[in-house]
Amino acid sequence: MRFIVFLLLFIINSYSQELKGSVIDEMQMPISNANVQLLKLENNELITFSKTDEKGFFLFNLKGISFPLKIKITHFLFENKELKISSFKEVNLILKPRITELKEVIIENKQPDIVEKNDTLTYNLNTLLVGSELKLKDVLEKLPGITIDGNKKIKFKGGKIEALLINGDEFFRDNHQLAIENLTAEMVEKIEVLKNYKDLSNIDGFENEGQTALNINIKKTFRDSYKESFDAEGGVKERYKLHNNLFNFGNKNKLNIITDINNLNDNVFSPIDYIEMRKITGKNLLKDKLSIGIESYVENTLPPFIFSQDNINTISTKNNTINFARKPQKNKRYEFISILNQTRLTENNSSLQTFLDGTSSDILDKYQAIGESLYSSNVFKFENKISDKTYFQTNAYFFLSIDKQNQVVNNLILSNQDETLFDNNNDLNSLKTGFNTLYKSKISKKILLEGVIFNDYSFTKNYKNYNSNKNFIGFGFNENKINQDTNYQSVSFGLKAKATIHFYKSDLNVKFISTIDNETLSNYSNINSTFLFDDTYSIASNNISFLFSSSLTNRIKYNVGVEFANNNHNKSNSFERTINSWLPSINLSYKFTDKLGSSVGYSIKQNNPNINNFISGRLVENQRAYWLQSNLVAQEMLTDSFNTGLFYTDIPKNVFASFFILYSNNRNQITNSFFNSNVVTQQEYRYIDYGNSIVLNSFFSKKFKTIPMGLNFSAMNTFANRKAIANNSQNNNRYNQNTFDFSLKSYYKNKVNFDLGIILLSNFNSLKSQTSLSSSKLITTSPFVKLEGTVFAKKINWKLNSTYHIFNSSFSSSNTIFDTSFKINYLTKNKIDFFLNANNIFNIRDNNTKNNFSQNDLMTQQIIMNTLSGFINLGFTFSF
Repeated sequence: MRFIVFLLLFIINSYSQELKGSVIDEMQMPISNANVQLLKLENNELITFSKTDEKGFFLFNLKGISFPLKIKITHFLFENKELKISSFKEVNLILKPRITELKEVIIENKQPDIVEKNDTLTYNLNTLLVGSELKLKDVLEKLPGITIDGNKKIKFKGGKIEALLINGDEFFRDNHQLAIENLTAEMVEKIEVLKNYKDLSNIDGFENEGQTALNINIKKTFRDSYKESFDAEGGVKERYKLHNNLFNFGNKNKLNIITDINNLNDNVFSPIDYIEMRKITGKNLLKDKLSIGIESYVENTLPPFIFSQDNINTISTKNNTINFARKPQKNKRYEFISILNQTRLTENNSSLQTFLDGTSSDILDKYQAIGESLYSSNVFKFENKISDKTYFQTNAYFFLSIDKQNQVVNNLILSNQDETLFDNNNDLNSLKTGFNTLYKSKISKKILLEGVIFNDYSFTKNYKNYNSNKNFIGFGFNENKINQDTNYQSVSFGLKAKATIHFYKSDLNVKFISTIDNETLSNYSNINSTFLFDDTYSIASNNISFLFSSSLTNRIKYNVGVEFANNNHNKSNSFERTINSWLPSINLSYKFTDKLGSSVGYSIKQNNPNINNFISGRLVENQRAYWLQSNLVAQEMLTDSFNTGLFYTDIPKNVFASFFILYSNNRNQITNSFFNSNVVTQQEYRYIDYGNSIVLNSFFSKKFKTIPMGLNFSAMNTFANRKAIANNSQNNNRYNQNTFDFSLKSYYKNKVNFDLGIILLSNFNSLKSQTSLSSSKLITTSPFVKLEGTVFAKKINWKLNSTYHIFNSSFSSSNTIFDTSFKINYLTKNKIDFFLNANNIFNIRDNNTKNNFSQNDLMTQQIIMNTLSGFINLGFTFSF
């Protein structure tokens, strides 16, 4: 018995225990071949040593030792590190890069600019930032593969970021501008691109294709506490801006409140932000994410103020925006967004209208306008991951827009010098509200069920009042005053039932959608009874679709689908018609290598009309145009879409590139036909094989390794052929629009940096009728230089932007514009900073003008716009 006890004690004392750990760098990359020494704490006597493997791991089998001990890590590329250990708990160490200075020559270990781990790209801000960044926008513009477009949308490899995250949680929705212009560079700790982000709604085992998301990690000092900054500026030309930003980015609660008042034409959100915020409504929730291709969205009740760019003379804006998100539990989330915007603007422009029918005289319009707009948008979202197998989401929304405009027009017919004066008032009020609910349930490992229900209500009231010094004889009206009151109302209800059946490497989606849209349109006018009508139109749609998705190999994926659409159209006292359509689709993606991939797809989409296409009376459009009564009935309208693309990514070399082609052919679409004379234009809806278009989209981004330089290139080219009818003659119109943007930027640490390049915008149009051929062009060439840097130990931060606009128009010559702006920030160690902000400094006058032109199937317009003056403002920022 004693022998057995002795033997057990010997085995226990002889048993070796494991001490293991890992060694990584600051970018979370493993460090191989690092020397790992285990030392006695009291005298540094070596106990044993080892090296890390290719994954950065090390392992000691130890016996008969006593703690505490010391572990020492050395590597010729990294600083040495020592750590006291008191147990066998796993040791994880992070080494800093070693910098060795030899006779004014610095030898520095080059860290990668981007680290790719699984589906996550992490940007090394230490190597990419140059020290002069103040806002998140400045930071993002330094990151390879990421760009910010003219609508202030964040893009990755040329495509829009689908989800914006703060510390891993969704925030700001699609309002990228709110984030990039209000988060400061000092707040940012880390930036990641998640190539396969899956939100709370994802059910494990299904929906394996996620979104492209950008995650902004905020430093701990800016979390879980309220921070606020207040900006105020004013100066020359009585231009001013007051901006307050309150935020709290906690683990459970995130809040951002922005208040802004300015007359600089500096909107808190962009037009695209406005449109995309409304995508949460109604039928948009019924759509599945497209695997490839381009999807468009149309919103018909947009307040005019959101498109105010260069065509305004003065503008003042007041804005309040609230973003709030609460995540009390890991699986539960609330979100509320509210925007209230009030704008007052003036315009003072002139336009030369050239009609394309070959007979009508040119018209010169000089007009002054005053507009006031109030817009309110409110969205509430609740989602709950009830379990790993079930998910629930509901959204409620309320949108309100009130727009009032007064316009004074001097209308001159050039052929006979006949002049008419108009004083017009246009009030447009709209409201949209509703809710939708989504529920998902995984009933087995192979079956996922999904249900959606929605209900929307829309109302629009448009009052027009036109006064003239002459009678409106073109309208058949022997008076000089026209009143028109138009009311539109829509009630929509719909549901979706979807089943996803999962196989080994395949999925089958079976989907049924049923919707009912009821629209009413009434019109009253003092002209005559032909302008009085009260219409009702409804569409009851029932669609069933099948989509099969699979992977032939690890490199080849495809999906094939077909949809049967049954649409029942009913127009009061006019027609009832049922239209059935088969809508096939096919998509294929192939990865040639881990860096190079491609995609190709084809689909047929169905387009449905609305009540405006079937009006039973006449409708005034403006002071010299009106719609005729429609005699149309519902017909099948289809669009063929073909798309293909190539995309290339080489992370170690900082290369991102993509090229996409989208071809669309519109079959039997409803379009406008025109009957034009010198005094009035009559418009009428007709069916026609509308035409086709090709869109080419290119993107390239590269940051060099050997020199501190990077370049970006993007291009979009559109070629369209369209048919139109004017004065009973068919016109064949061709349009070509091109945008090229090239820039070269530097990455010098704590020095003067530049971003120079050129933006080329061009429009070429050719319009051919039976009697004439008309062509036009407008080319805008804009070379630019941006300089930035810091001086006096980074106490002064400065930026200088200069753009030279050169116009080449087929209509007339235009003056070139040298647009120079700068901003100088004096950064103190206290809570208050000062800045000097200047915009368009060589045009600080009231009579600034810019040229532009627009074109439709009836006419071209050469426009001379009185634009905002430049300014120089002095301001301060108070942060607390």
